[in-house]
Amino acid sequence: MSSTVQNGVRTMDDAFAKMLDADSNPQNITAALRRNSPLPPGPSLVPVGRYIDRAYHELEKEHLWSRVWQMAAHEDDFAEVGDVVPYDIATRSYLLVKTGEDEFKAYYNACLHRGRKLREKRAKGLDEIRCPFHGWAWNLDGTLKQVPCAYDFAGLDREQESLPEVKVGRWGRFIFINPDPDCAPLEDHLGDLADHFELLPYERRFKQAHVAKVIRANWKVVQEAFMESYHVLMTHPQILTGGAHDLCTKYDAFGNYSRAIRCGALETEGLPAWEPVATENGTTCLRHPLNGWVYEHVGDGVVQVTTPKGKSGKFTTQAEWLEGELTDANPHLCLWAGGCQLPESAPAPRARDLKLSEEEQQQLGEVPMRVLQARMQRQLLKDVVPSIADGIPDVELHSSMYFTVFPNWHPWGSFNLINYRFRPNGDNHEECIMECMYMAPIPEDGEYTPVREIHWLDADDDWTNAPELGMLTKIFNQDLRNLPFVFQGMKATAREHLRVGDYNELKLRHFHDLYGKWVEQQVLRDPQN
Repeated sequence: MSSTVQNGVRTMDDAFAKMLDADSNPQNITAALRRNSPLPPGPSLVPVGRYIDRAYHELEKEHLWSRVWQMAAHEDDFAEVGDVVPYDIATRSYLLVKTGEDEFKAYYNACLHRGRKLREKRAKGLDEIRCPFHGWAWNLDGTLKQVPCAYDFAGLDREQESLPEVKVGRWGRFIFINPDPDCAPLEDHLGDLADHFELLPYERRFKQAHVAKVIRANWKVVQEAFMESYHVLMTHPQILTGGAHDLCTKYDAFGNYSRAIRCGALETEGLPAWEPVATENGTTCLRHPLNGWVYEHVGDGVVQVTTPKGKSGKFTTQAEWLEGELTDANPHLCLWAGGCQLPESAPAPRARDLKLSEEEQQQLGEVPMRVLQARMQRQLLKDVVPSIADGIPDVELHSSMYFTVFPNWHPWGSFNLINYRFRPNGDNHEECIMECMYMAPIPEDGEYTPVREIHWLDADDDWTNAPELGMLTKIFNQDLRNLPFVFQGMKATAREHLRVGDYNELKLRHFHDLYGKWVEQQVLRDPQN
């Protein structure tokens, strides 16, 4: 069974509704989960210049980052009054300050004397904001506190020298800023986003991890790799399970955000059955679930690949052929098996990554894989949120639900921890900063310790240097095996446009519809440009 076409629009809504009706807790399925909002038929053509031309970066600075609501920080970044967190976006910089027990302000991060950044790093427990250059100082509420050698600034109106503020909004313990003084409220920008998180609102989550990495590609190139499941079959074949190899994902677009639900709702024939491999462990030795090829690290970064018919070859972690009859291999599985591995101290995998017990394997065919995954995830949650664990619908536990809130924030739904943010690396449009945060349920006993600092990785650092993210780091390494080459290929293409798919890339289409309105159409409407 595949997605269907209704009134010219491709959907998988019928199959998804059928899956919801068969859920073990259908009474707790939210109205938001039953909403359907596909886009009109595509495909769409996206100008390559949006990614590679410096001109678009300049337009983004003027018409996007200076005017749109953007997630800048989280309450867990601030332990006490006086904590400050800089937020940099392109050439702009803002300083978020906890000014009261439940109050935050955001200022332009620049001294009003000679313009030096007031803070370039986070700070704790300040009672003032003092410029490191000449010592001008402001109170936490932004009012001017002290001017050294004040006699040299005759006529200075102290009331006019308060730090200029930018608008602040809050949602789910996240702190947003908007530099546009005439912007609509944050609530208007987010719309009904909160409806998708009824069972575990973001107000009941804390920051468990926060890792940021510099990547040599435009921020939109990197962001879009995490907006669809279309690439999973080739880039992440090791995570395919049960009948999910058809990549069945439900896509919808709502206002300023879009949603994907990778759920296994479509009926398929399942994956081929292969003979077990004695050394298979899922990390240094694993089998491609579709063609049955075995990838095994045999030492010194060498991966031996063997087909079910016994044909074999040896390759580097970058899939460069070394020897043997087999001369080509999947580069992402060579990297997975032979690349950097996580230390034993890394967090345990999520329930959906755990291997089934012998009893559960015997149930396959009688009980869908997604139901078994939900059972394991529910069992883990009983230790954290026991009051709601039993009533959580299966779909909230076995699915990957991921949202994109325009322009660059990606909160995941249900009980998945993942949150992403993507932004340019300073004024360099050819590099970006990718951030991954884990937002975990606050335990019902109230005992938790949030992460308040960012773990930074440079462009040449391996993702496994952040073991707090667990097995997700190895998946990121596979994505990073693609993304710089995607960016290079965009520069090399003979075409002026990229072709974005009708349904599987619906979220990309939705993003570029909004991007065009914010960036390109603003220019057309403004005669000064």
